[in-house]
Amino acid sequence: MAIFSVHLPSAAAPETAADRAVFVPEAFAVWAALFGPLWFLRHREWLGLVGWLVIAALITVAEPWLGPVTVAGFELILAIATGVVANDVRRLTLAVRGFRQSGVVEGESREAAERRFFDVWLVRPQPTLPIPPVVHPARSAPPGVLGLFPESGARS
Repeated sequence: MAIFSVHLPSAAAPETAADRAVFVPEAFAVWAALFGPLWFLRHREWLGLVGWLVIAALITVAEPWLGPVTVAGFELILAIATGVVANDVRRLTLAVRGFRQSGVVEGESREAAERRFFDVWLVRPQPTLPIPPVVHPARSAPPGVLGLFPESGARS
């Protein structure tokens, strides 16, 4: 089962918000790990791309001091970290663009998750009346009562 977070534009009307819904998987982004900068370009994640390029440039500049084996290790760490945080960067960018997270849904595939979300989202529940709070009258304890005993000092 795949889990997706659902993001809808907050400024759009409910009728048009469904057309612009974005489903972001809650998983490791394999394509981001393999093709980091291309993945960021495809999803228009400009800050993620700039951050990735800065870190890659720092690793390249540090190569004479670190050695090729250490640099290869850092590049592997960069690829794994990119796959781990890529979808989180996407969610953050959607929030900056004015999308709000409207829910989390699971399904066998993305299409199944979309169907499941919109089946629930389009059938809006009727508003319920608020339940008034229950007010208990103040109970006064008889004088001299301590804990669970009915009278102080007396046994039954």
